[in-house]
Amino acid sequence: MLDEGDVAFAGFGFADRPGSGAWEGFPSGRLVVPERVDRGPAVGAGDLDEGGVLRVEDGTRASYRDAVKQAAEAIDAGELAKVVVAREVEAVGSIDPAELLARLSSRFESCAVFGFGRGPSCFVGASPEVLVELADDVVTTFAVAGTAPRGLSPAGDSANAERLASDPKEQAEHHYVVEYLRTRLALAGVDLDPTGETEVRTLPGIHHLSTMVTGRIAPEPGLALRLVGALHPSPAVGGTPSTFAQQWIAEHEGLDRGWYAGPVGWIDHRGCGSFYVALRSALIGPDGLRLMAGAGIVAGSDPEQELVETDIKLAAILDVVT
Repeated sequence: MLDEGDVAFAGFGFADRPGSGAWEGFPSGRLVVPERVDRGPAVGAGDLDEGGVLRVEDGTRASYRDAVKQAAEAIDAGELAKVVVAREVEAVGSIDPAELLARLSSRFESCAVFGFGRGPSCFVGASPEVLVELADDVVTTFAVAGTAPRGLSPAGDSANAERLASDPKEQAEHHYVVEYLRTRLALAGVDLDPTGETEVRTLPGIHHLSTMVTGRIAPEPGLALRLVGALHPSPAVGGTPSTFAQQWIAEHEGLDRGWYAGPVGWIDHRGCGSFYVALRSALIGPDGLRLMAGAGIVAGSDPEQELVETDIKLAAILDVVT
């Protein structure tokens, strides 16, 4: 229980298990009540090595295409309706976490920028995706699924956004997330409002389909965390059916997600708070950064197009460190 006026910051792994390897020291979940909370702009405290350039190492392209093919086969066989397949690349070198957080804050003003340090490592990111917010009795979440690149010109950019809004594959992927969020919130006791309009949300380097889902519930201590438990992992980062998708990921994805795609955020003594999905993120270690990005695989997904989608998402971090 938090005392009046306290705020706790929390982070959780994608799966309910402690981290290992590069994620050593990151538990399955951690909640911290700080002695002091400072509010203000992020300020960098260092700089990149070698004039601001880190070397990117990516040996995952062929294996990622193979994983997407396996996922598509599982979907065709009726085992899954959707599964998110992620990949990891490394940027070798060093960077001050405070500097990277400042750069992310500057580039992604509409996103939630976060950083969690554990021993010699720090997990940082700029999430575009609200998992759940509870403000007084108002619950808000966003379905964010369906992706397209930014265009090279204003006309090309508009055309990409229009194609995203009308693409049946992207609409199907998005629909799974909307229905999941509504169902899970209703089961958690939230009195739901009518679903909002699906819009194209534009960020640096990328377009997303986004639908706001809102409702009402009386706050009580710990409620925001219980809502997080009801919603995570959503089909936007796991898949559907959820249990089978998580099992497929554990058996076939070939990497330890750690806190990537897990919930990060804060909660106060009333039970109100905001939690985000830890996307567009990197694990900073002594020798460089580990970055992950995933794509939602549904019927008709093309391995090469899904690979390109992960490239676009990885660029969110890579563009500010290379």
